[in-house]
Amino acid sequence: MRKKRNKYNARKIMFQGIEFDSKSEYEYYLILKNDKLVKDIELQPEYTIIAPYKVECGRCDGKGQVFNKRTGNFNKCTLCRGAGKRTKQGAKYTADFKVTYIDGHEEIVDVKGHASRDFTLRRKLFEIQSGKELVIAKKTGKGWEVK
Repeated sequence: MRKKRNKYNARKIMFQGIEFDSKSEYEYYLILKNDKLVKDIELQPEYTIIAPYKVECGRCDGKGQVFNKRTGNFNKCTLCRGAGKRTKQGAKYTADFKVTYIDGHEEIVDVKGHASRDFTLRRKLFEIQSGKELVIAKKTGKGWEVK
């Protein structure tokens, strides 16, 4: 069976039991590993960028009950379980690396081949929620560009 490629044609790479989403991510990991100023590297740290939230149920219009045409009675809404509100999941953002340096400062790093349209929004939401700037590492013909 052929291995499915991701939409950007990136191939996953295994190194010392760690699976990287792309060759660029793996190469940047090696740079971090060999940097003497790096104390710790956390892979794939996850951050909540939109907390779970409640909305008024669309089926029962927030009443918690729906009219049953067959019986002529009001039944408890199965979508919101009679509460009138539904909890929505929110959203998470997974960066590539959380790097802690010897002096104690931390950087959240994302390795990008190219930025997708929704990435700019996710980046802004991450920065608003965390109060930290997201560092973008991009491989160029001259080496690594870190913004």
